[in-house]
Amino acid sequence: MDLFGVLYIPNFLLVILLFLLTFYLYGRRTFGFFSQYGIKYPKPTAFFGNLIEIGQKGFINIFFEWKKKYGDCYGTFFGTTPNLIIGDPEVIGEILVKSFSNFTNRPMTFPVDEFSLNMMTIAKDDHWKYLRTVLAPSYSSKKMREMVPLIENVLKTFEKNLNKIADSKEPTDVTILFSGYTMDVIASTGFGIHVDSQEDPDSPVVKNARKIFAGDFFKSLQAVAMIFPTLAQVLNNFKPLSALGNMDYFADFCQKLVAERKKEKNTGRKDLLQLMLDAQLEGHENMDKKTEQELKLENITDWRTKRGLTDSEIIAQCMIFLVAGFETTASTFSYFSYCIAMNPDVQDKLCQEIQEQLGQESPNYDNVQKLTYLDMCLDETLRLYPILIVLSRESKEDCIIKGIKIPKNTGIFFPIMCLHYDSRYWNEPEKFNPENFSKENKAKQTPFTYLPFGGGPRVCAGMRLAELEFKMAAVQMLRKFRLVPCEKTEKKIEFSKAGLLKPVNGIWIRLEHR
Repeated sequence: MDLFGVLYIPNFLLVILLFLLTFYLYGRRTFGFFSQYGIKYPKPTAFFGNLIEIGQKGFINIFFEWKKKYGDCYGTFFGTTPNLIIGDPEVIGEILVKSFSNFTNRPMTFPVDEFSLNMMTIAKDDHWKYLRTVLAPSYSSKKMREMVPLIENVLKTFEKNLNKIADSKEPTDVTILFSGYTMDVIASTGFGIHVDSQEDPDSPVVKNARKIFAGDFFKSLQAVAMIFPTLAQVLNNFKPLSALGNMDYFADFCQKLVAERKKEKNTGRKDLLQLMLDAQLEGHENMDKKTEQELKLENITDWRTKRGLTDSEIIAQCMIFLVAGFETTASTFSYFSYCIAMNPDVQDKLCQEIQEQLGQESPNYDNVQKLTYLDMCLDETLRLYPILIVLSRESKEDCIIKGIKIPKNTGIFFPIMCLHYDSRYWNEPEKFNPENFSKENKAKQTPFTYLPFGGGPRVCAGMRLAELEFKMAAVQMLRKFRLVPCEKTEKKIEFSKAGLLKPVNGIWIRLEHR
């Protein structure tokens, strides 16, 4: 071989050019995907797909913009991965319910480690179904009633903090106030522990939970994984759990919880942690794939009687229960407080309902069911401010729904805020109006246009607990305090560009004694 011929400048430049062209074409290798199905899509960039545009404008703004341009069904590329965006409630209902067996799973856009793979929110097929059946009793009416005294204990500190804030007459960022409350409820009801997050807002548990949701999605490993999946997998091998927001702290925290509980004998506790430990089979606490395959699990009964829960699965559920439950409920409570502070007539009506229905009776699982207007306000808050911006599913097989061809293994995303703000389904959608959820108006709602907790068999498992802890705290707060706007209260909340609905500047309100 003539080495000098290769190094000859024109030849060298040609080789470089061919390499760059090949590299560029490789980064566009999937971009003809939607054309073959006649589906419109925004123009993607090699390797990045549409992530640059999403990063510049944020998930919320870009979905509204694309909806105006492309309608209720269009394609996008997260990196080089094609995904369908669907905003037609009829198609959504078919996917979430009628054809659930073909859309049981969620797409994975980033590499997973041992714990995240075992989280119920990520688990697939029979694995997900088994985890769901094990955890379901934790959210029964009986369990909810048993949790009331635990929540009442947390409410004592909550009221004390409310009094301090009202006495100071200073504005407060309620996102911090409610973060401590929800973390204390979760720790107490789920694990029987006291983490003292309300007395210490900078406690390690809350501080680390906030870090997970405060990060910039577009600087995270999740974004890297969408663009360069192989590189992300290598990075994840060196630093497990980084794809889910550096959850190392919670992995260690939950491992200690499980180890300490196992040392205790006959505690009599019936919280979430104990329920999972009771679902273990001796000798199967740490099971490799080969052993699991040899069990030949054909149905859920086999999963219960032959397999049981592993330690990794228990730790994984503890992690997601702590972190996700903390953020979603605290954020909902914050947005609710903002809404009623900005709408004093609504706040007055709520106080009147509480007085008429409960008097001075302490809130509990049964009597808060009487508060129909509080229900309406909560529902309307979640319509305007759904914490989860999108839902996702993945097709197992090729199918056609309402003329839309959905190929096998395609990720499907439902932009929730676009549905919640669609004038075809809601009058004055940007206005806070609890009457949207009156008995009469709910009967008229188009199905699958309201999805704050998801829908179908894979609906949020912790919904009932979230509602209970919210209602009990709302009753106690509104009985003694009035929420009013202050100089720091934004007329329109500015949101971050993250994948969750997160206020950039917090939510500032002033509390006054009634």
